[in-house]
Amino acid sequence: MLIDFKTKPKEFWKAILSEVELKLSPMVFKSLIARTRGEIDENGTLKIVCEDDFVKNNVEKRYRKIIEEAAIKLAGEKVSFKTTVQKGGEYGKNNTNDFGPLFVPEKNPAASFLEKQRKANLSPRFTFENFIMGKNNNLAYAIATAVAQRPGEQYNPVFIYSGVGLGKTHLIQAIGNEIIKNKPGTNVIYTTGEAFTNELIEAIKGGKGGKIGYSTNDFRNKFRKADVLLIDDIQFVIGKETTQEEFFHTFNALYMSQKQIVITSDRPPKDFNSIEERITSRFSSGIVADIQPPDMEMRAAILRTKRDLAGDNIPNDVIDYIAENVTTNIRELEGAYIQVRTYFLAEHLEPTKEAAARALGQTIRKKENKNLNINEILKAVCNYYSVKIPDIKGKRRTKDLVIPRQVAMFLIKEMTDTPFMAIGDFLGGRDHTTIMHGVRTIEEEVKKSGRIKQDVVNVKQTLTDW
Repeated sequence: MLIDFKTKPKEFWKAILSEVELKLSPMVFKSLIARTRGEIDENGTLKIVCEDDFVKNNVEKRYRKIIEEAAIKLAGEKVSFKTTVQKGGEYGKNNTNDFGPLFVPEKNPAASFLEKQRKANLSPRFTFENFIMGKNNNLAYAIATAVAQRPGEQYNPVFIYSGVGLGKTHLIQAIGNEIIKNKPGTNVIYTTGEAFTNELIEAIKGGKGGKIGYSTNDFRNKFRKADVLLIDDIQFVIGKETTQEEFFHTFNALYMSQKQIVITSDRPPKDFNSIEERITSRFSSGIVADIQPPDMEMRAAILRTKRDLAGDNIPNDVIDYIAENVTTNIRELEGAYIQVRTYFLAEHLEPTKEAAARALGQTIRKKENKNLNINEILKAVCNYYSVKIPDIKGKRRTKDLVIPRQVAMFLIKEMTDTPFMAIGDFLGGRDHTTIMHGVRTIEEEVKKSGRIKQDVVNVKQTLTDW
């Protein structure tokens, strides 16, 4: 049924939204189209008001045709429309031409929400809507969303850990942003272990006549009056006795008041060897979840979403090529995508796998490591270090076994993409967190370009043509 958009503008715009939503992924619709509203001006032109330039550019370049087709279908004629931007508080003002429930202005103006984000030290980039969930992070995601809905009630404290660049910061900040959005009166504070330490040092200096206007009492009042405390990368307080003591008392004060505490780290609580047991026991008193590295399908999904949001013209086979060849973490994966996209633009090239390979400094070839057997890798490591396979799989932790064992963990993970849990089962039934720690240890040693790096290179040469 056709709609007279000039006499029924509200109905017309809501119908357009319904049509467009059917043709886009939920994430793209929420992240872009849901950040617009429609108006009909005195000339009968459909004016699409965008929250910022990013949304406007995407609507114009990537989704204009979809909107035009929906408008023609519903009006039975071509409808002129234009896109504009209204930022900050102006975007959220009441307007009689503000159509549809998705676009009813919030009780708190946009500027007020942004101010609350700034005060909490949160970035608006990190939300649940643009966090891609998969089997590698579904537990952490489920816990985070539950906490955001009912802070201080269901899971407390929450401890999330993973390697670098796998989404810990995104998830912990998404919790804060969601709480501020739904419970604007909540006092949310986000900080890092390093920032917490530095702020405490400044407070101590101020208390002794150093920095004027900020004392240890100010520091304690700030953190102990939080309704939700989010501390990222808590491992940075390790070895800092005064910081650990202050954190312990802050934690206790908030926990006893049933305030929500969320902590992230690069390792599980049981791997904190240089921190007081009373602190690690607090970490483990609530719920602990980890984020695993994404598999191939997850990496491809992340890049396809990034492409769709940016409006890039990069085909799926190129996306898949990047996802297959960059397996370390999400941060490096997205960096590789940007590198490839920039190379295409700078060289005025068609987006092909061959061009992507050149951009990444690689050539397309079948990876021989895909055919490697984990038994062959373990055998090569044992031969190199002159140790026995049963000893590597055993429980002894002497130095002559620990390094070969960790090198085996590292090479199996790097050269086969075997899951941590499977590596743990293969190497004598070890916990997957032990494997993560071993892989991380060798990664750090390889960066130092010392003896262990040369050992890794030598073992690789016995296995492949790397």
